[in-house]
Amino acid sequence: MDLPEECWELIFRFIDQDDHRFLESLSLVSASFLSITNRVRSTFTITDRTLPFLHRHILRFHNLKRVRFHDFHGDINSILLQISLSCLDLESLDISGMPYFPDLKTKMSSSMKEFSCSGVRELRENNIVSIGVCFPSLQKLDISYPESLPSPVFDSAIISLSSNLKSLLKIDVSGNNLITDKSLVSLSQNCVLLREIIFRDCDFVSSRCIEFVLSNSRFLESLAINGIGWRPRESFSKDAFLLCRCLSELNLSDSFLSDEFLRLIADAKLPLKKIVLSNCQCLTFDGVLYLLTKYQTLVHLNLEGSSFLSDEMIMELVVFLGRLTFVNFSFCAKLTGVSFFNILERCVSLQCMRMEGTNFGVEDDSKELCVLKSRIKSLYISGNHNLRDECLLKISRHCPFVETLAVDHCPAITGDGVLEVLRNSGELTSLDISGCSGIKCVDALDFELPKLETLRACGTWIDDQALGLISKRCPRLLRLDLKGCLNVTSRGVKEVVQRCTRLREINLSNCEVDDGIFIWMVCANPSLRKIVPPCCFSPTKELHKFLLRHGCVICQEIP
Repeated sequence: MDLPEECWELIFRFIDQDDHRFLESLSLVSASFLSITNRVRSTFTITDRTLPFLHRHILRFHNLKRVRFHDFHGDINSILLQISLSCLDLESLDISGMPYFPDLKTKMSSSMKEFSCSGVRELRENNIVSIGVCFPSLQKLDISYPESLPSPVFDSAIISLSSNLKSLLKIDVSGNNLITDKSLVSLSQNCVLLREIIFRDCDFVSSRCIEFVLSNSRFLESLAINGIGWRPRESFSKDAFLLCRCLSELNLSDSFLSDEFLRLIADAKLPLKKIVLSNCQCLTFDGVLYLLTKYQTLVHLNLEGSSFLSDEMIMELVVFLGRLTFVNFSFCAKLTGVSFFNILERCVSLQCMRMEGTNFGVEDDSKELCVLKSRIKSLYISGNHNLRDECLLKISRHCPFVETLAVDHCPAITGDGVLEVLRNSGELTSLDISGCSGIKCVDALDFELPKLETLRACGTWIDDQALGLISKRCPRLLRLDLKGCLNVTSRGVKEVVQRCTRLREINLSNCEVDDGIFIWMVCANPSLRKIVPPCCFSPTKELHKFLLRHGCVICQEIP
C-alpha cells in the first residue's frame, strides 16, 4: 500500500502502544519500515539476553521513553550509566524485583516521570531519600513490598521523599510495615496533586489518618487500603467520606466491613466507578445491596470470596449492575451457572468476568436461558470441579467473541468439550487448560485456530501426536506451556518448533526431551526468545552463550 511515511508512523506508533514486539517483523519488510520502527519504539526491556547487544539497541532506538529491568543478573549501575551517557530522554524506569537498589546520582534524567522499585531487596532509607533528590519531577512512584524484612523504611524517609515530589500523582507504599500515620499525613500535605494512593499491609496506619487523607487530598481519585476494622475500637466518623468528591476507585479488600461502614460510603454519594471488596469479613447481603443501589453506574466490581452470596442474591444485585465491564465473583462457593448466565443477560457491557472456584456446573443444563450473544472478551472460570462439556458448550454459544479463556483445573472437562469451545470461538487468542485431567486427546482438531497465541496445558495428558495437531492448526502460536506434560518428548517438541515459526516462549519443565535439543531449537526457529528446560537439566555456560547469541535465554522456572 502506497501511504506517506507519516501515515505509516502513526500506524506503527499505535502498534507500539499495543505490543512493541510486533514491530520486529515489520522492521524486516523494507528499509523504510526499519527506519520507522526504530523511530517509534518507545519501550525496552533489559534482560540477560539483551545485555550483549545493549549498546547497539540504544543507538538503534534513540526515542526510547520507558526502560524496564527483568530477569537481569548483571551490574545495574553500569547499565544506568550507559543509558545516561546515551542522552536518552527517559520518562519511566522500572527496576522491580532486582537484587539491590542502584546508585541513582548523576546517572539518570532528572525529568523522570515514573519510577518503580517494587520488591527490590535491601531497600534502605537513604535509597528512598535519593529518589526524591534525583527525580524531583516524578508523577508515579512504586516502592512497595521491599523483600528485606522487617522493612527498613521508616517515616523519616517518606517525609523527606514527599517534600521533594511536588508533582506526584500516584504512590504505592504497600508492604512498608514500619511506616505510621506520619508518612501518610506528609504525603497528603506535601504532594497536594495526589490522585492515587496505595498503602496495603501498612499495619501502623490508623483510621484517623485515613480520614485525614480522604479529607485533605482533594484531588484523590483512587484509594487502596486493607485491614480496616481489624484493630479494636477503630471507627470512622459519619463524615469520613463526605469531602473526597473526586474518589472514583475504592479498594478495601481483606478488611472487616460492617453494614454501618458500607452505609457511610453509600450515603457519601461519591462518583465511584470501581469498588473492590474481595475477601472481606463481616459483609452481609443487606450491606452490599444497599451500597450497590447507590452506585448503579459502577463499571468494576470485585466481591471475590463473598461466601454468603447465592444465585437468588445475584439475581437481585444484577438489576443495579447494568454498566459493569468487569466483575469478579470467584470463590463464592454457592454460585452456579444460573448466576453466570444472569450476569451475562443483565450486564450487556461486560468485557471480563472471573468466576473461579464456585459451584458452576451443578445447575440444570437442560434449562436454556434467553441470553443474547455476549461481547465478553475475557473469561476466567478455573477450578470449577463440576464444570462439564455440556456447560462449556453452552458458554461458548453465548460468548462467541471471547479472546481469553481460562478453564484450568476443571477435571470434568474432556477434549471433546475443549474442541467445541475452540470451534465456536474464532477470536480466541489465549487458552489455559492446565490441570484438566479429563483431557486425554485432541484427535478431532480438524480446523485452524488462526488467532491463538498463548496455550497453557500444564499437567495434561497431551502427547507428541496432540502437539503435531496443535502445530498444524495454530500458526500464530507465541507462547506454549507444557510444564508437567509427561508424555511430551523431543519428537513432538521438534514438530511444534518447526511449524510454529512465530513461537517465542516454550516451557518444557518435566517433559521427556533430549539434552541436545536446545541448540537445534534456536537454529530451527530464530523467533525463540525463552526456553524453560526440564528440571533435571543444568545448562552449561557454553550453551547459555550460544543461545544468547541467537537472542534466546534458557532458564529454570522460578518456583
